[in-house]
Amino acid sequence: MVFLLVLMLATNPNPGDDFLPQWMTPEESLHVDEIGKGHIVTVPPGGWVETPGEFEQLHGVFITWLYGYFNSIFREIVREVVAISKTYIIVGSNGEKNNIINYLQNNGIPLDSVEFYIWPRNSVWSRDYGPWFMRKYDNTEGIVDFIYNRSWRPDDDTIPWRIGDAWAIPVYGSPLIHAGGNFMVDGLGTGFASTLIYQENLSLTPEQIDSLMLEYSGLEQFIVLQRMNTEYTGHIDLWTKILNDTLVLVGEYEPGHQNYNLLNQNADSIASCKNREGYNYCVVRIPMPWSTSDAPPTYLNSLMVNNKVLVPLWGLSEDDTALFIYEQLLPNHEIIGIDCSSMSGSGGAIHCITMQAPSRRYIHIKHYALPDSTNDTLNPYRVRAEIITSGGLITDSTLVFYKINSNPVFNVTPLSAVGDTPGVYAGYIPAQSFGDTVCYYLLAKNTEDIRRTSPFNVPPHIYAFLVGPGVSVAENDLRKLLCTFKAYPNPAHNNLIFSLSLQEVTGVRIEVYNVLGQRVKLLENAVYKPGKYLVEWNLRNDENRPLTQGVYFYKIITEQGEEQGKFLLIL
Repeated sequence: MVFLLVLMLATNPNPGDDFLPQWMTPEESLHVDEIGKGHIVTVPPGGWVETPGEFEQLHGVFITWLYGYFNSIFREIVREVVAISKTYIIVGSNGEKNNIINYLQNNGIPLDSVEFYIWPRNSVWSRDYGPWFMRKYDNTEGIVDFIYNRSWRPDDDTIPWRIGDAWAIPVYGSPLIHAGGNFMVDGLGTGFASTLIYQENLSLTPEQIDSLMLEYSGLEQFIVLQRMNTEYTGHIDLWTKILNDTLVLVGEYEPGHQNYNLLNQNADSIASCKNREGYNYCVVRIPMPWSTSDAPPTYLNSLMVNNKVLVPLWGLSEDDTALFIYEQLLPNHEIIGIDCSSMSGSGGAIHCITMQAPSRRYIHIKHYALPDSTNDTLNPYRVRAEIITSGGLITDSTLVFYKINSNPVFNVTPLSAVGDTPGVYAGYIPAQSFGDTVCYYLLAKNTEDIRRTSPFNVPPHIYAFLVGPGVSVAENDLRKLLCTFKAYPNPAHNNLIFSLSLQEVTGVRIEVYNVLGQRVKLLENAVYKPGKYLVEWNLRNDENRPLTQGVYFYKIITEQGEEQGKFLLIL
């Protein structure tokens, strides 16, 4: 690894310490053909890898601090991070390090959780060139290094390799040009980016890009959305934030803004997609201050650090609303606003100048839910999962929990290693009778006191399947429709809400069926104007009787076509 680092440095000159903006300078724009010069492409890590979500536990946060630029913002980031995690500060010299130490101490910030690295660097935008940590099938960590999309910033492009060398972590060089600000993941094998990734990798097809994201970062689903109009960077982190495995925050402009319709469409597209565990993303909107600048202010460019969220503030009327929305969505987090007005017009904020280092203690579980229905009442149902862990799994705490029908008590069966397939575990749920609904989830604990379930968020989310005649329901790609919808919560307990987004006048009919194909409820049959609507249902049938527990299917019929889906009712 040291040899590769030396090779990279030898291929490029040192442009000095002049401040470089997030956007490409006019001089750099004349040398776009040099993007990726000196970049080392390696073979992918091989096997299953998982890229953790930014909302998961962190070991620390990296920043690259050019002393004298955005000092007050870096100061407040460090103040909040050192209280709960490590802060790794990359500086260009001992003199700069001493200046920052004095500045932090004079502002009452302790240094016991701060570590400095004196390395050559070109800019403060560590999100775009920093390391993307991932976990490998052999229970070790790795770093993915994408090609930085700036031509004359060679020192920035070496940072992932320097960190890998310092921490003894292998680095895998991807052939993709891909800035970190245009990359978000849900921790369950789904990634999000804007169409910038297509524009910067014109020699590759979307299918080839998907394949590379799978090989290097473990993304089984890569969702690419239209970049904002006018905004310069094209980065998704200016208008989207993944808060957990299913909750996504998306910016919203007032009607009449050039990005009003675009962000509405992107929000609907995200809401129509499911994570690996089969649950739709729940999209919540947050105001975007009105701006026609190519570097508009945003509240989405925030940083999650364990139990804190650092939110950029701009001295605008929407500041308090943005903080309130974060507080309501993340009640177990401390929401902290940081004045970023000195970054106005720079093209970024807190997220752009930070890069997370995930916790070194972890468990990841990859499990695909058992089929919705089965006719088998004789043989046990095999539950299979792949598990990555930083410490040994505790045998008595690596389990499948299951229950039948409305029984509130979960039974337990062990998940045991499959001898001829390292990292794979299997458990068996006993055979059940026709008509039974089986609900289950997986649990794993390791010797480092880390606990992980699948689904990620139990008990609101849980797997389920029916023992009985199969009902085939195709769930089509909703993004193609003029009517998009989602149904939540799923599983349902007391009610079910259908969220509709209509782009033109249309008749809407909502029907609900049981597993035998019998209609139990005609919920809606009306003509709607364009707009967004919520249709709430109390889970009672056409005779006003409560439904029994189990799996149900719904149809939403419009003049453009018919869409179907399913939900689980748990009493």
